[in-house]
Amino acid sequence: MPSEVAILIPAYKPPPELPRFIADLVAAGMRRVIVVDDGSGPAHTAIFDAAGSIAGVTVLRHGVNLGKGAALKTGLNHAYVGAPVLGVVTADADGQHAVKDIIAVARRLEESPDALVIGTRRFIGEVPFRSRFGNSVTRLVFRLLVGKTLHDTQSGLRAIPRDYIPRLLRIEANGYEFELDMLITGKHAHWPIVEQAIDTIYLEGNKSSHFDPLWDSMKIYFVLLRFMAASVATGVIDYTVFILVYTAGLPLLGSQYAARSVALVFNYLSVKRFVFYSGQKHSDVFPKYLALVIVAGLVSYKITVFLAANFGMSVIVAKLISELLLYIANFAIQRDLIFTAHADKRAATDWDRYYQQPFKVTSVTRRITQRVLLDALQRHAPDRGRGLAFLEVGGANSCFFDAIRRQLAPAEYHVLDSNATGLRKFRERIGADNAVHLHQGDLLAGSLAATFPVVFSIGLIEHFDVDGTRRAIERHFEMTEAGGVVVVSFPTPTWLYRIARWFAEALNVWIFHDERPLKRAEVAGVAARHGEILYETTIWPIIFTQRLMVVRKHGRLSDDRVHLGPG
Repeated sequence: MPSEVAILIPAYKPPPELPRFIADLVAAGMRRVIVVDDGSGPAHTAIFDAAGSIAGVTVLRHGVNLGKGAALKTGLNHAYVGAPVLGVVTADADGQHAVKDIIAVARRLEESPDALVIGTRRFIGEVPFRSRFGNSVTRLVFRLLVGKTLHDTQSGLRAIPRDYIPRLLRIEANGYEFELDMLITGKHAHWPIVEQAIDTIYLEGNKSSHFDPLWDSMKIYFVLLRFMAASVATGVIDYTVFILVYTAGLPLLGSQYAARSVALVFNYLSVKRFVFYSGQKHSDVFPKYLALVIVAGLVSYKITVFLAANFGMSVIVAKLISELLLYIANFAIQRDLIFTAHADKRAATDWDRYYQQPFKVTSVTRRITQRVLLDALQRHAPDRGRGLAFLEVGGANSCFFDAIRRQLAPAEYHVLDSNATGLRKFRERIGADNAVHLHQGDLLAGSLAATFPVVFSIGLIEHFDVDGTRRAIERHFEMTEAGGVVVVSFPTPTWLYRIARWFAEALNVWIFHDERPLKRAEVAGVAARHGEILYETTIWPIIFTQRLMVVRKHGRLSDDRVHLGPG
């Protein structure tokens, strides 16, 4: 194991076996271990001294017991300000986590350095009732109120990427509830959360645990129930103001919005700060929140009018029913769409995720693009494209291959892409085929030197900066034979594209974070230096509007055909 992963063990009155457990961790390759003595007292000093004598182990001490959350924050802060680490793996001091499982969680952090990794117990076999019941209830409540399913919400074995530590240090909780707050923070900060299966270990009925089944469970559930508390308080304010202004003579619609205006100020500030831990700017969040309030108020008004007119209810009772009906929808929208941070727009597209879990809507848009592409190739490719060698750039797990082979019958089909996952899936899909050659390499680095009569890419050149896009287009022509055809398709910033992308980002379903819609001039300016633009069109039906351009490279196509052999 690399030393960049630190192990953090918060300990309060630990068992005598703690030094031996730490020594086993060090022997297994974990060369940086942080132990926090959470005010265990003089009776346990010898245990911590023995642990601190092990090479690579640092012992930090609290003068009094401050709680597991406080101990975790002390250790996380020490790891963050010290020598650079990839992340921190937290483990309990009471022997519930096996060394092999700690190593497995650390390795999972290496594989997914941007993910919060949870060591997940499966609770199989003899498990103390209080542990099985407590985790089951917390898992259910967590799923209902946070909107995410985790099998083990109370696991103390976790891997935390270094970049996430500052956000966690700001959590106010200092007890066991800190670990639940960590999950809520991660969910609403849009951090990837993955689970790593571990053994379920309880020594002597888990009697060494300092977790109080009643008091600590109440504190954990309070963390979850504060979601409801904020909404109930807001409802009381909204309903009280509504009754006061309505009985004072203000019309129904005016009373509705007067009450909602007062309540929204309280609700917005409380849920942003104390419920969702949102660190987003008010300018990013409040407009969406206000839009929800306006729409919800209008819907509530319509329901209230309908109930009062059709069921003979008083307006006040109808108002109460309408608010109860809208509560779940309002909560879910705030939880998942408004106060959930978006992924960093500067981040690169996760192509592994794209190929492993493709969006269903992608299959529809690709079919539309495919029709336009095939039509362009049939009309403008040399010999109408038949019997030629094709190169698809960025075509890992190509969704156009089957249609091109069926309609154009290329002699060879080559794919150049840097993504191993997509290329592997392509090969698994088509099986052994001597006419299909897959090349893993970097387009900009010029890793493929051969030339082809037809070179095309769909949705590739927009994933670079300005210089990278220019170089990517030039590489298309460098890999094209004189007289051959280059086809590129790229998103263009039409009003429809801008609106569609805004909604996709607002809903947190946009995954192409580095996509840069290109104006025609940027692409045409480079292409015109290398060939003649034969055809271009804007593909409006796919909403995220694409522009497709066909360019014939200067010169005359040779009769020779490229044959590279199996790739």
